[in-house]
Amino acid sequence: MAKLRDIKRRIKSVKNTAKITRTMELIATAKAKTAQDRIQRALPYFEALAEIAGQARKASGEDVGPVHPLLERREVKKVALLVVVGNRGLCGGYNTNVLRMARDHRARLLAEGKEVRLFASGKKGFGWLKFQKVPFEGSYTQFDDKPKFVDVERVADTLIGLFQAGEVDRVDVCYTHYFSAGRQAPVVETMLPITSAAEAQVASRGEKPAAPSGPGAVGAAPEKAGRNVVFTIEPDPKTILDAIFPLQARLHLFRVYLEAASSEQIARRVAMKNATDNAQEVGRLLKMAYNRGRQSQITKEILEVLGGAEALA
Repeated sequence: MAKLRDIKRRIKSVKNTAKITRTMELIATAKAKTAQDRIQRALPYFEALAEIAGQARKASGEDVGPVHPLLERREVKKVALLVVVGNRGLCGGYNTNVLRMARDHRARLLAEGKEVRLFASGKKGFGWLKFQKVPFEGSYTQFDDKPKFVDVERVADTLIGLFQAGEVDRVDVCYTHYFSAGRQAPVVETMLPITSAAEAQVASRGEKPAAPSGPGAVGAAPEKAGRNVVFTIEPDPKTILDAIFPLQARLHLFRVYLEAASSEQIARRVAMKNATDNAQEVGRLLKMAYNRGRQSQITKEILEVLGGAEALA
């Protein structure tokens, strides 16, 4: 009887666990949908900004060579690496995969003789780096499921300040890139200096080329069918570019946080679904064990009754 009571207690515990994980799965699904909608709403703004930047650069007559300090390419001796993970767990390998990629990327840079300044975003990143005894400078834990641009802007301004002051020659970001609702993967992108890669590599949700990109096209925006617009640049192209390029860098990092938030919720939804399925399977096996134990006990009691009847006869 004691064993059957233990099994029954375990069945009840597993059912309660399955209810919790199922609820967390539904919550993660709703949050993932909200995060995906935020990405889609931001895409037209990213594209329009890159198009304006391309027109302003063409109007400046400086199609070749850097026209802004954020475009300056230097010999890379010092690299700032920002690692973007979550504040919470229960999302499978989401945090661990990013942290491992950041660790390997840092090791490669160190092997090349470069100095690496590491920045962590997310409590899980802070704790993991501290446990691994990897030195890092800044940690940002103010981001939740809906990262705000004003919070991202503070982080971006810190990195931009380091780059413009010459304290670092390149700024890399390691995070989970949102390719589609069915595919997310950790990547390392170059945030600064801003590159002249195709805007599709930044704004589209398609496949990412092998080489990491910057925050958007600064020389050529994607041509739209049947559209050839010539902008009037006022007061002058240089003033516009001085305002646009820092904004592009901030928006690049904002896109990173939007994609990371969406990827985290998708990973948590998958992890909670697997946990629910596992709990249901464990409950099924426990119920079978309980039924077998109960049947064995009933059989034993019947045999005892029959044995007593024969003894009285």
